[in-house]
Amino acid sequence: MKKVLPLIPTTGIWAPAVVLVLHEFLRIPGWRTQIDWFNHFAGGISFTFFAWKSLPLLFRWTGQLTSTGRLGVAFLSGCTAALLWDIGEFTSDLVLGTHIQKSIHETMMDLVNGFLGTVTTVVLLAVLTRKTKPTRQ
Repeated sequence: MKKVLPLIPTTGIWAPAVVLVLHEFLRIPGWRTQIDWFNHFAGGISFTFFAWKSLPLLFRWTGQLTSTGRLGVAFLSGCTAALLWDIGEFTSDLVLGTHIQKSIHETMMDLVNGFLGTVTTVVLLAVLTRKTKPTRQ
């Protein structure tokens, strides 16, 4: 346990955990239609951030990535997480008889919001981690 606790701030695993806690608010009657879009948007943000923060832990085996490569992997991870989340909702509806996905429109908007959260995070990380080139005098 002592080895795991320092990884919490290092990996950013707290970000997807916060979104899972927010997801519980969907159970409150009438709240689903109000916050479902935000949950998917926040899911894209959180998983992309988690992937970006966690990648340095793999450098020992993969070698160091360029900042563009790291942002690319984070982008692909965020998009994959958004897609897998909705595949999970579909599977739950199919296998367990739940009714999470209300319509194809709602499902597509879930995917779009997850994608937009991912893009927002990648753009912010690109701006925040950009190295400025020295100016010539």
